[in-house]
Amino acid sequence: MINSLNVAQTGLAVAQVQVEGVMNNLANENTDGYKSRTVNVSELGHADSRMTGRGVLVDDVSRSTSIYMYQNLVTEQSKQTSLEELDVMLNDIESIFQETDDSGLSADINRYFQSLENLRTSPQNSIYKNDVTNNANILVEDLQSLYSDIESREESTLEKTEDTVLEINNILKSIGAVSKEIIDSVTPPNDLLDRRDALEKELATYIDVEISREDSYELKIGGATAVRFDTNVHALNLVETHSPQKDVYTTDHINGVSNLVSATWDAEGPDTVTYMLQNEFSVTVTHGEVIKDAAGNNIDLNGDGDTTNDAVTSSNIVRAMEYKINSEKVMLGKVTAYNGQYELADDGSKILTNNPLHSDYDILDPNKERYLVVEANVDGEAGAFVGEILVNDTEGAVVSRTHVEKEATLSKQGIDDIHLEIFEKEIVLKGGILKPMIDNIKTESGNNDFSVYKEKLDQFAIMLSDLSSGFIETGVDEYVYGMDASELHTDSDQKVNIGLFVGADVKSLEFQDSMVNTLTQEKLDYLATIQWKDDLDFDGTGMNNTSFASFYQTIRVEIADNRENVIFKKESQTAVTESLQTTYDKLTKVDKDKEMIELIKFQSAYEANAKMITVVDEMLQTLLGMKR
Repeated sequence: MINSLNVAQTGLAVAQVQVEGVMNNLANENTDGYKSRTVNVSELGHADSRMTGRGVLVDDVSRSTSIYMYQNLVTEQSKQTSLEELDVMLNDIESIFQETDDSGLSADINRYFQSLENLRTSPQNSIYKNDVTNNANILVEDLQSLYSDIESREESTLEKTEDTVLEINNILKSIGAVSKEIIDSVTPPNDLLDRRDALEKELATYIDVEISREDSYELKIGGATAVRFDTNVHALNLVETHSPQKDVYTTDHINGVSNLVSATWDAEGPDTVTYMLQNEFSVTVTHGEVIKDAAGNNIDLNGDGDTTNDAVTSSNIVRAMEYKINSEKVMLGKVTAYNGQYELADDGSKILTNNPLHSDYDILDPNKERYLVVEANVDGEAGAFVGEILVNDTEGAVVSRTHVEKEATLSKQGIDDIHLEIFEKEIVLKGGILKPMIDNIKTESGNNDFSVYKEKLDQFAIMLSDLSSGFIETGVDEYVYGMDASELHTDSDQKVNIGLFVGADVKSLEFQDSMVNTLTQEKLDYLATIQWKDDLDFDGTGMNNTSFASFYQTIRVEIADNRENVIFKKESQTAVTESLQTTYDKLTKVDKDKEMIELIKFQSAYEANAKMITVVDEMLQTLLGMKR
């Protein structure tokens, strides 16, 4: 009987805890991050099967959750926030290119070409000339304004990225602090586990995470461990590396003959090599020329100490080009030329290296002919430039004018390598707000929309400058346009120079106001054809030939289509995330109806155990009364 009393007492105590658990669940129904609690009970152990039992015991109070579903939820949430951030960024770009019927680049393109048409009807009309000048300058300003606005978005995105990394590291510290409290507890408190879950979900909005709780707690970001063994926290680092643009024109043979010139480049000429920077500044080296310094002294191109035999030939053309480029102040502010590649020593000095394409070419003497390297003076995309080399090779009456191609393997574009590292290991993101940010500030991310649209604006500016530079008339209203007109085959082909625009990208694009006064009827007739020319190869692929107006409209359409695709993906991803969240909430959140049923059940158990105690008490009182 005494044993029965003990059993009833344990049942009463457990029922009381279960009722308190239900009341706690109901009280926290709307608490953010709270997961429904379940009181887990088990039978008290007894010695052998002859015993009816010793009662019941509260084992623990567990949270209603699913690690598998929780991981899927935070993964899908990261994808959703990534698309939401990308949508915001593309919306910013789209707003830059918004225009009306009367304002915007499209209208300014039409006004510029219309002003040329007006001037064509009266080439000496000063009003029409001023109209061309004004509209051309507005066109340049609009292009540069669009470009500048995109750059501003890039800068603000970089700043936001830096702030986001700081926020992520603060969350990681908080997760580490909570984890320490958990691991220091004999039994992990459920409120701390809920708090860590909430921090993990917040972290997943910024960056994709993987969470493991099998043996010990581990949280990974982009595949790299950020928190391990509960308290070992590794910070997320934003690493920026900027590499300069480098154009390399290599030697073809180990004897130092450069591909800058052909085998027939000689004094029969005049044979020349011209380096042009940004389609505006140029230096020219002529075969047989004796190069002098500012004081009028001969330059020792051959490096033998004798300046009497240093006329330019095919054997020292690289050193001649190096000297000329580095002597031009305008160019020196943008680029520097080198006779061969170099490596940086520990003290920052530059040491010549072998030609990587020809391992047996080991002439390291800077006074020996190697190959031409033109490098930006400013690292990264900010120092990007456009350089071209044109060779004139005269043989009798034939003048071959060809462009020298850069060596593709060794030449490098200006790169802004901005990436994330954890414990010096680069991580690749799959989701989160941070992913589109990194994608759009890293040059070679493959998803840089900022760079794509800046490049398209550059293509527009390059084509405008190229086609306005000059032409060769081959028939009635038939022309060889722009750069193609520079590659003449005979002296009978006479290029007509115009030079209305100069520059090799949006930033360097300028309209030459003074050249308007040189526009003859012949030049205006040519310029009139540019507006309607619909086979312009802006991207150099030969696959998307179009006109100026159509090319710009294509940019706007691509921006709109890109954003529409992102919006569609975002809406689909939101539906997936919300579906998972609903399923997860059904599992983890407090269900009032279920809790009320549980309350009735536990209350009945409590009353039954209380009644049992009363019955046993009455039986004991009866027994004691019989004894008396």
